[in-house]
Amino acid sequence: MHGAGNRLQLQLGTFNTRVNGTLWPGPDAEQFRHDWKTSHTLVLREAVLFLHQSADEITRNADEQEAASLPGGSGPSTCPAGSSNGTSEYTSGPVRPDDLMGKSAAQIKDWWSGLTPGQKQAFIRNYPVEAGNTNGIPFDARVEANRINAQNRIDWLNENDPEPRFNPFLMDAGYPQRFTDEHKAWEKRQSYLQRVVDGKIRLAAYDPAAQSIVELKGTYDENTTTVITYVPGTTTNEASFHDGGPQRLPARLVEDDQSGGTAAFVYKGSEFPDGDLVEAFLVEAKSDEFVARSAPVLRAFQGAVDLELPPGAQSVGVGHSWGVRNLTGAENEGAHYDKLLALSGAAMPPGWVPDPGTEYSSFTYPDILLTAEANGVVGENYPMKEPAFEKHVYEPPGGNGWTEFYSIDNHSLIATTYEENDQALRDMRKEIRQ
Repeated sequence: MHGAGNRLQLQLGTFNTRVNGTLWPGPDAEQFRHDWKTSHTLVLREAVLFLHQSADEITRNADEQEAASLPGGSGPSTCPAGSSNGTSEYTSGPVRPDDLMGKSAAQIKDWWSGLTPGQKQAFIRNYPVEAGNTNGIPFDARVEANRINAQNRIDWLNENDPEPRFNPFLMDAGYPQRFTDEHKAWEKRQSYLQRVVDGKIRLAAYDPAAQSIVELKGTYDENTTTVITYVPGTTTNEASFHDGGPQRLPARLVEDDQSGGTAAFVYKGSEFPDGDLVEAFLVEAKSDEFVARSAPVLRAFQGAVDLELPPGAQSVGVGHSWGVRNLTGAENEGAHYDKLLALSGAAMPPGWVPDPGTEYSSFTYPDILLTAEANGVVGENYPMKEPAFEKHVYEPPGGNGWTEFYSIDNHSLIATTYEENDQALRDMRKEIRQ
């Protein structure tokens, strides 16, 4: 039953990807996507929860029967809280996802520290989705669990979304290129997940059913002096991670710290604005309701990051485009960053005020978002207007002609590691380190 729950959870992730990636415009499509997000996914999630809870109940009953059958036995081999070890409800008994219910991230951290090594390994092995995605469970354990989740994902995809095969009976003019693109995307996905399994990529979160993937760059431990939470922008999805796009800039910031003291989480812990260009950029990206759903998830993740923050280390939020909207929304929910860097940042959500304990800075080229913001198209309270942000504006590679103020390329350039962006990168590093 646990296996069925995990398979259904993986299938939900694939459904989400396909619903969001289907080019289907019009009111019927919008209604279907709305129904999918607000109704159908909830039914599937309840089914996943039912399977896991039922499996837990069966296991619990079996444990109790087995314990009662032992000589002198009368119940499961657990030890109540406050017993001689003083650390956990359990000594050698089984631990289950139910043990996480009602606990804060800090309480989950304490619960985890009180488990035996055997209990920890059993929880990771039996409940990898929960172990890999629960705030408060240490990140080294989450990374280990997400290696299992990646392998489970590979196994499921091999059965349900296998390698594309060339079909000579579909030889319309555009088919060869479509097949090539589809096969490249498949190869990138398989290669990425296999590198996770092999330990070459570390995932601090991976739950396709929740549209969640967070990659850890660098080493986050007691020697960390700077931890970055990097939040990319609109249309970021799991396939973006397969291609390596969102990871390049935070990876550079990690690599440039010769001391090895910088770690970075490349964050996509929930749904980001997606769909076609109109829906993604002009509807969801500027929607206050959308960011109100995503920001609490980011705030909760940042709370887990802060639980492992070494004394004296600094936390830095870096956001590109809509990612700044997500970061500042998380601030509304109670998240704190010592420094927050906006890269061509979108407008902050309603109610945002600068945190007096945070240093804010904005980096941008003239681009289409800045022009839209200046004309009141996509929000008025944006970083290049907000006094709290120290402002850095760069001349684009194409010069300062009027067309540059409508450039999408300039909007992307600020979050790249291209040579043309070197000056901005130097200024970002200086801002982080000073």
